[in-house]
Amino acid sequence: MRSDTVPPQRLVWTPELVNRFWDVVGTTALEAHAFARIAGRLFIIAARAHLTPGGRHLDFGAGDGTLTRLMIEAGFPTAAFEPAPERRHALERALGGLPGFLGAAAGTDAPYDAVVMAEVIEHVIDEELDPVLRAVHGFLRPGGRLIISTPHAEDLEASMVYCPVSNLLFHRWQHVRSLTPESLAGLLAPHGFRVIVTHLVEFSNFGFLLPPERMRVPAPLAALWRRVRTAQLAHRFRSGRQVTLGDRSHMLCVAERI
Repeated sequence: MRSDTVPPQRLVWTPELVNRFWDVVGTTALEAHAFARIAGRLFIIAARAHLTPGGRHLDFGAGDGTLTRLMIEAGFPTAAFEPAPERRHALERALGGLPGFLGAAAGTDAPYDAVVMAEVIEHVIDEELDPVLRAVHGFLRPGGRLIISTPHAEDLEASMVYCPVSNLLFHRWQHVRSLTPESLAGLLAPHGFRVIVTHLVEFSNFGFLLPPERMRVPAPLAALWRRVRTAQLAHRFRSGRQVTLGDRSHMLCVAERI
């Protein structure tokens, strides 16, 4: 029977397939689309009220280490946790000599003041979700912060792709769940976390009302605009009230280990 007459099946992600997917993505130009490369600095603007200057932080699911490096450069010493073996080795090579880098293994060095899961929880397959959240709880000191960014109420079907070789459908970025503030809080509560605030933001310069890197205004004016706007945003995110920006396509959830 020809494969095009057989209805496509849904790919069932396993830990081995997830690791293989991200190991391969890390060797291709697709890596340029990683969240930290596109929006890592914006993430830090939104999260820094819950980070500790000079403290201990863990970037859980660190990918290529871009966000880890940005956090260190911003004054927040950071360790990196990455389950994909090739990515973990790449992290050690890339960040090993950087002052403020707290290591790539991280497990034996707990507790941390804050754990960051930037665009991670939507990738964790069901069978690993409880162990991951238990591990994150164990990484944190009592009262420490868990900071999660993830798509807000994502339409998973809109990002499906089809492989004609295997006749399989799968999410192009390996997302396995769509979350809202309520459903995310429901996932965290049984694992010992209390949600403090969940912001709804668009992680882009347009969403944050920051000037793009290339704009037709003098560079000093663009730099001044960026400084003033960044200070305004820092004040809003420090307030403890929910911040909404742009199209609200992402959530930034701040929870406390209890």
